[in-house]
Amino acid sequence: MISVSEAKRLVQAHIPARKSIATSLTEAHGYTLAEDILAHEPSPRFTNSAMDGVAVRFVEDATAYKLIGESAAGSPFLQEVRNAEAVRISTGAVLPDGADTVIPVEDIEILGENIVIKKPVRKGQWVRVQGAEYLQSACVLRSGTVLRPAHIALAAQLGYVELPVFAAPKMALIATGREIVSAAKSPEHSLNAGQIYDANTPMLQAAIIASGGECTFVKSVGDTLEATIDALSEAMLRANIICTTGGVSVGEHDFIKQAAQTLGFETIFWRVRQKPGKPLFFAKHSTEQGTTLLFGLPGNPVSTLMCFIHYVQPVIASLLGRDWHWQTVQARASTRLANTHGRAEFLRVQLVFTPDSTVPTAVPLDKQDSFMLTSLTEADGFIFLDIDAEIYAGAPIEVLLF
Repeated sequence: MISVSEAKRLVQAHIPARKSIATSLTEAHGYTLAEDILAHEPSPRFTNSAMDGVAVRFVEDATAYKLIGESAAGSPFLQEVRNAEAVRISTGAVLPDGADTVIPVEDIEILGENIVIKKPVRKGQWVRVQGAEYLQSACVLRSGTVLRPAHIALAAQLGYVELPVFAAPKMALIATGREIVSAAKSPEHSLNAGQIYDANTPMLQAAIIASGGECTFVKSVGDTLEATIDALSEAMLRANIICTTGGVSVGEHDFIKQAAQTLGFETIFWRVRQKPGKPLFFAKHSTEQGTTLLFGLPGNPVSTLMCFIHYVQPVIASLLGRDWHWQTVQARASTRLANTHGRAEFLRVQLVFTPDSTVPTAVPLDKQDSFMLTSLTEADGFIFLDIDAEIYAGAPIEVLLF
């Protein structure tokens, strides 16, 4: 067995190169830019008015101008504006040649063809100068930016219809075990003796979506080597990352490792000094076409999800071009905690807030067994207790949030 830190290091060391794709602006939200985005033109694209009013050539202490035309949005005034002349102008409309100042409509009075100024005017007021925001060829969006609506608007403003982004990894799920039954395939809830409903597959499908991956293949297989090989073979054609559940321990019906080795996967590690999730299996298959990663997750649902979020989720984030880190909360231990199991422990806890404290108390759940999904649904996060770690009641502690 290897340590948790060594398992993390090995997973990080074998993450394949990112792939980029071009995606439309309507589908780009949430993706990460794979290249810098440059401005094809300046912003503003042309010098324009920031207000509805009149555009004039500024003259010190002028009190009236003659109205000679209009510059509307999309329909510029094409003549030059001279001293004592004014042109009606709309917000965003091109500032006519010769004009350098805009007087808002509320600061003027229109008397026929004459414009009377009601307030002092400052030269250059209410004018948006070409290139004031950014110049042509400026880098306006950096590679690594996670795209949000404002970023997409900026790209659209520049005329982009698609953007280069890091591709979401294609992922496959294989659930092993003849006792596993999909509730969707048993609508009348008629389980035979020894059968259980499949919780791992929908759980991991949801986890993949939440992590930004794309689930492209889902299959359940019985406990035979041939069926396991066939499922892995098919998954290799459909996915960059394969997650299996069950079949990675030392039982007579555990075939994931053997099937993977038969198909040419290189074993990176098997079994980690951790609780839950000890039987975790990690392997890779490399060809000229690329690398496929295989995470053989344990079968118990708590072990399955804890291994996924601890090892698989950071890989998905890396392939998406994102920095990945746990969200944490500083808390205090509710009781003395001592790890005497010889394995690092992910201890599920609830955060309890009291009116007289600004720091929550981390209370371990009583039921921590790896088959107990309520240890996840009732928990706010977990404490990582390394081997031989000891924490005293009231001591500050970091809680990693789900």
